[in-house]
Amino acid sequence: MVAAGQRWSALVDSPADLRELTVRTFLETVQAPDLAVREGLRLPDELRTVLAGYDRLPKLQRAVLMLSYLEGITNAEIAGIVDRTAARVRLEGDRGLAAIGGDPYAVRAALDITSWHPPAPADVTRAFQRHAKARARRRRRIGLVGVTVGTAAAVLLSVSAVHRTPIEPRQPGVWAFSHMVRPLPGWSVQGRTLERHWETTTLRSDPPESGRCSVAVGTSGATWVRRLPRHPTKVRVGTRTAFYADRIWRSRGGAMLWWEYADSAMVIIECGNLTAPREALPKLAGRVALSVEPVLLPYRVRSAPSRYQVSSITEGLVSNSTVAYLTRNDYPEGLLQISIRYPASLPMYSMNHSSSMSRYANGGHAGACRPYGDSHICVRADLPARGSFNIAKQPAVLAVLDRIAANLELAPSATDLDSWFDAREALPS
Repeated sequence: MVAAGQRWSALVDSPADLRELTVRTFLETVQAPDLAVREGLRLPDELRTVLAGYDRLPKLQRAVLMLSYLEGITNAEIAGIVDRTAARVRLEGDRGLAAIGGDPYAVRAALDITSWHPPAPADVTRAFQRHAKARARRRRRIGLVGVTVGTAAAVLLSVSAVHRTPIEPRQPGVWAFSHMVRPLPGWSVQGRTLERHWETTTLRSDPPESGRCSVAVGTSGATWVRRLPRHPTKVRVGTRTAFYADRIWRSRGGAMLWWEYADSAMVIIECGNLTAPREALPKLAGRVALSVEPVLLPYRVRSAPSRYQVSSITEGLVSNSTVAYLTRNDYPEGLLQISIRYPASLPMYSMNHSSSMSRYANGGHAGACRPYGDSHICVRADLPARGSFNIAKQPAVLAVLDRIAANLELAPSATDLDSWFDAREALPS
């Protein structure tokens, strides 16, 4: 309630915003909650045991379990609230549930009985009025001391802002995201792509017809940067100046918001099918955090063939999915692209199997797959050649596939993300 302040009456009518504020305040508060109010509750022994285990969990796990089992929202939505990836949210939820030792129904029942319910807005308003009067009296007593302290604080903040360490852009070929996006309420992250000079997060609203957005971060001179509109409007996003333009597409649709966060490094947000883009894009910009987030892979490439380099990584299209692409641009038949995919299903054609690996080849496609968890990790070659080209008759390409697949060091567990490899160390530079 204190964190909400005078916005309480508006937040009561916006459950999603109130929920996000409540969870963030809980995670940022150092003081331990007062659990004495629960002593008078009449609970079955089973639920009392579950609740005691819940109270001993770390704050993040408690928040994840509350949002998942009581609020019933998805891992993607929880990730946006707690500033973690959906995979991390799923992992923390599983750990919390295992630590409690209770089934999901018992957890929901215990949380439902002990949950706090918001007071009436009128009661809150009167409480804030009393609080404001008491604060005004204290301010009058403090007088000049408060002014002096405030002035000193302003000076310190100004000095710290002037000397703030600039954000360093990601260096080309460093395989870790330099940004993350907390989706707006009703939105979800559909996928993330990391290339040598830029990275993109794609978001979609629910239903999808209501809007799609992409957040791109990277070097200003990279080929991914489209021509920016000539006459943008200056807008404020937090403490920074950004530029906004709409009707940017040939169809006269679309909107764009962008700013430079370092020398020759930009953030560009582009959206379509929004009813109010002028209001939505600054809100989305406020949810972009420029911080390093590692990419986790279930394998390590111990050695890669010469003349191949990693060109991009895509993650998140399905649960814990990753696709790493290696390319060679001097192949006689054109650009040869090799992808390492997990999870991957085996094709229905041209298959042959050995004790440790399955292979297939047909037309411009070939692959070598190793079983992993309840799926496969597949190394696949794609050559977009014209005519009757058959990759099965290219022994050099097939040998490259076998070499990469055989030299993959697999993580000990397909489900424990803590055992996976950081892409900065798992992929050749």
